[in-house]
Amino acid sequence: MNRDQHIRQLFERYISGKCTEAELDQLVSYLEDPDGDNELMELISAEMQRDDHTEDTEQVIAITQNAERHIFDRTRPKPFYQTTLFRIAIAALLLIGIAVLVIIGDKKKQVEIIADAQISLPAGTDKAILSLSDGRKVELGNTANTDLAKESGSNIIQQDGEIIYNGNKLESNATNQLEVPNGGKYSVTISDGTKIWLNAGSKIIYPVSFAGKSHREIVLYGEAYFEVAKDRAKPFIVRTERQKIEVLGTHFNINSYTDEPQAVTTLTEGSVRITETIGKQQAFTLRPGEMAATSQDQTKVGMADMESALAWQKDLFFFKKASLRNIMRQVARWYDVQVEFKGNVPERYFTGGVHRNANLSELLKILMLNDIHFTLMNNQKNRKLIVEP
Repeated sequence: MNRDQHIRQLFERYISGKCTEAELDQLVSYLEDPDGDNELMELISAEMQRDDHTEDTEQVIAITQNAERHIFDRTRPKPFYQTTLFRIAIAALLLIGIAVLVIIGDKKKQVEIIADAQISLPAGTDKAILSLSDGRKVELGNTANTDLAKESGSNIIQQDGEIIYNGNKLESNATNQLEVPNGGKYSVTISDGTKIWLNAGSKIIYPVSFAGKSHREIVLYGEAYFEVAKDRAKPFIVRTERQKIEVLGTHFNINSYTDEPQAVTTLTEGSVRITETIGKQQAFTLRPGEMAATSQDQTKVGMADMESALAWQKDLFFFKKASLRNIMRQVARWYDVQVEFKGNVPERYFTGGVHRNANLSELLKILMLNDIHFTLMNNQKNRKLIVEP
């Protein structure tokens, strides 16, 4: 039996609650190596494709209790929510579609589960609006291969939640805009081969062709993940409201929503140079695993929380000590709902996750356990989620 097969076997035994102490030790050792996060996400993805997931709440609780039985003895002094065992416990619950959050407060950290919630909103889908240089707007969705348009020498093709620009070597000043509304996500492969994934409530403005240009420059509003095609002769530049990011070829995430307190660039591969476009306009160079967070008056560089920063690109919500307001900003964008706070809502911090394909009720049911209440106003003119104590 090879290593991958052994990891899968151990993971399945853990999910079913049959993992022995020795097997659990071995699974943890596998997943704590540098590739552990990727392996764990691949296991989750594979299991999500299966049709035989349990929906039995008692079994869910048994799995969780089995995880907790090991966690505290094995993770000192490392915090519970930073451990591989915690991530495996979260994975176990995500597999069967149950939202799970750890409430961080004065009490003992715990996993909470509730059977039902009254508020229901479907998750976001693949959708966007492509604005062409001649003013035409094309609504995009999740469809099979479709020829959308020709633009300054490029054939624009839509396929499975993505548009692709093919074969453009003509010089042109034409620009396109791809806008993803709240409740959507989409991706694009632009003319140089760079692939960009856009999160809900985001848009990019980009040239149809980079031929004859000394650099490749686009503008981002919102959040996107980039896999930049290498071209040493033409640096790739992303401009946001608070940062200018320069690369040659690398992978990184930018979260630059205007309603977030910071613009955060997280580097997964290669190297990027970030210059503040506000304040002191200082410049910083990031290495893989680092992030630069720019607020109105300063930029802080440090180690990134990769799981939280990249979770959306893997169709997950994943929080680590996130405030309720932080969570609800993400809820507003992904479920396309206006959020309003009423009264003295208690400040709570949460760690955990839920699959982004889940109905909103799967996430809210956990928050409701912590003395937080929700009311959904849903009519043709207004869709508002009211949060109150």
